Amino acid sequence: MSLFERYRAHRDDPYRGYYPSGAAWRTPIAIGLPLLIVLVLALSFALAAIRPASGQPARSGHLGGPGYQSLLIPNDQAEATFQAGRAQQVNKAQRVVMGSEATPGQTAAATPHLRSKHGGSYRTDENGYRIAPAADSALVPYTTRVAHLEHTTKGYPGRNAFSSNRKVPGSWYGYPSILPIIDSTPDRLKVMLAQRPDESTSWIKRSAAVITRIHYAVVVDLSQHWLYVFYKGIQVSSFPVGVGASGTPTPTGNYFVAFHAPPNGPGYGSFMLETSAHSRVIAHFEGGDDAIIAIHGPVGSDAQIGTRGAAISNGCIRMHNADLRQIRHVHNGAPVFLTY
Repeated sequence: MSLFERYRAHRDDPYRGYYPSGAAWRTPIAIGLPLLIVLVLALSFALAAIRPASGQPARSGHLGGPGYQSLLIPNDQAEATFQAGRAQQVNKAQRVVMGSEATPGQTAAATPHLRSKHGGSYRTDENGYRIAPAADSALVPYTTRVAHLEHTTKGYPGRNAFSSNRKVPGSWYGYPSILPIIDSTPDRLKVMLAQRPDESTSWIKRSAAVITRIHYAVVVDLSQHWLYVFYKGIQVSSFPVGVGASGTPTPTGNYFVAFHAPPNGPGYGSFMLETSAHSRVIAHFEGGDDAIIAIHGPVGSDAQIGTRGAAISNGCIRMHNADLRQIRHVHNGAPVFLTY
C-alpha cells in the first residue's frame, strides 16, 4: 500500500493501519465503557451507604477519657429512638407564659395555672412540663453552628487582626474542643471559649475547624430553680434543680456545654455536663484545679430539690438522677443560658 493509500485509509478509518481492523479496537470500547460506568455507580452507592447519615463528622466511640463511652453525639439508632420518643413533645410544646395567648392551634385550657413559690403563676404543657417564661424562651436559638477544632490553633483579637494574641486549645481536660460560633467571615470564625475568664471569645481561622450544627439548648432560670431543655427553639422538657446558694451563687451569663464527663462519685449521677461557666467565688473545687460549673446529680440533696428546686449548691446545677438521664442527648457545644 502506497503512502497516499495509507493516508486515505487512515482518513476514512483512523483505526486502520495501526490495528488489524477497526472492529478490534472498537469492540473493547463498546464493552468496557459501560462496565466502567456500572463500577463507578456501584462504588458511589457503597460509599453513600457507609457515610454517617446525619451529615456530622464520623462518630467516635470515645470522647477521650479512658474507657468512657461517648455521650457527645449518640449513634444514629439511639438518636432516632430518642427523637421518635420526643416527637410528640416537640409538637405539643408551647411558648405560653403567664397572661399570654396560647400558640396557634392550641388553647390556654390545655395549660392549667399553677402557683409559683416566687409569686405569680406559670403554666405546664400537656406532658406536665413547666413552660419557660417568655424572656427565657427568647434567648434560645433555633440552631447553633459549632466549630470542632482539629488541633490547637492561633486565636486573633479581631476578624481582620494580623497578629495572634492567644492559643485556642484543641482539647480541654482531654476532651475535644467543640465551640459555638457567634460570628464569621469567609475565612475566620468567632468562637466562644471554655476557659476563664467567663464568656471570653476569640477569632480563629475557618480552616482550623470542622463546622456542624446542633439544635439543643438549655436555660436555667436561677430565680425559679428550674431547668428548661429546648430542641430547634421549642421547649421539650423542664425540671426542678438545685442552684447556687447565696454565698456560692451560680454565675449568670451565656455559656455552653464544654464536654460530658464521668461522675466524680456515686452522688453525681451517671455523667456530668461540664459547662464553660466558672465559679466567681471559688478558685477550685476539692480534688480539682478549677471550679467549673457542671450539671450533675443531686449529691444527696434529692429531698431539698424536691418538686420546686432550691438554692443549695456551691454553684453547680443539681438534678434528680432520673431527670439528669433525660438530658444526656444535649450535645457538646449546646448553648447554656444561666439567667434570673
